[in-house]
Amino acid sequence: MPDVTGWNPRLLALPLGLVALIGVALPGSAAKVYQYTNSAGETVFTDEPVAGAKVHEVESAPVIPMEPVELPESSPADAPEQTAPETTPSTGAAPSTPDAGAPNQPAPEPTAYQRFEIVEPVDGEVASRPHNSITIALAIEPALQRDDRVFILVDGQPRIQDSSGRRHLINGLASGRHQLIAQIRRDGEVLRESAAVTFSLVTSAQ
Repeated sequence: MPDVTGWNPRLLALPLGLVALIGVALPGSAAKVYQYTNSAGETVFTDEPVAGAKVHEVESAPVIPMEPVELPESSPADAPEQTAPETTPSTGAAPSTPDAGAPNQPAPEPTAYQRFEIVEPVDGEVASRPHNSITIALAIEPALQRDDRVFILVDGQPRIQDSSGRRHLINGLASGRHQLIAQIRRDGEVLRESAAVTFSLVTSAQ
């Protein structure tokens, strides 16, 4: 047993902690404890015999056997539950969360016109009609959609605007070389543009 230093004047025998320590180290009915004062002036209690030490006989405290206690291991049931996403009754799929930055409804895609071209006039010489006019005919497949409009440019300048027809008459053209281009527009945006037709207008003698 190690030496124990210190003295409490209120204890006439031994400190309780020392008695308990002796009871564990020296099981039995009694134990001898030697009391002396060391060179530092401290009172020391020990179970080792020391010359000139005062001997105390104390009753040993009964030894109470300690039995190990097994703690239950954590089981998967102790883990926090994870809530499954709610499903819609009809499909069983989790409802999608709308993107806050996306519009409520996607804009309709422009109609894919399979054919859009000027079929009259054609490249080459074109005889003018009265008042130096010409007829322009368009081929549009499928039919022009409700929100789409036809524009016809002569030499880069719009001469027909916001039309929904396939045949048009342009007058007041000067004799000579001209270029035609037709467009389909929606809300000012060009959806489809035809190939250019280059012709020379031949006016009749008045």
